[in-house]
Amino acid sequence: MMKVYRLYLRDEYLEMVKSGKKRIEVRVAYPQLKGMKRGDKIIFNDEVPAEVIEVKHYETFRQVLREEPIDKIFPDEPSFERALRRFHNLYPKWKENRYGVIAIKFKLLGRERK
Repeated sequence: MMKVYRLYLRDEYLEMVKSGKKRIEVRVAYPQLKGMKRGDKIIFNDEVPAEVIEVKHYETFRQVLREEPIDKIFPDEPSFERALRRFHNLYPKWKENRYGVIAIKFKLLGRERK
């Protein structure tokens, strides 16, 4: 069964998604996101539909940044340390430790892609 997830992004990240530069969304793996899988849909900020291509589970943000291309997560290409700090500004450490982290690879829907 395909599920639909509504995720909210800050405006600057929403623009990166719309432009097609941001292809991976990284979140603390809250229980309501745990079951997300390939083929599910995401609607960003109630306006941008996408399809989940792959979901990977990690223990920490540090791990994600080692394994995944940083420029697909943060297209403005911060350094490793800056990217890590960004996550830690968004999420308290205890959440990362308690829930782990997921990297959601997605593609935009409803647009012709080259």
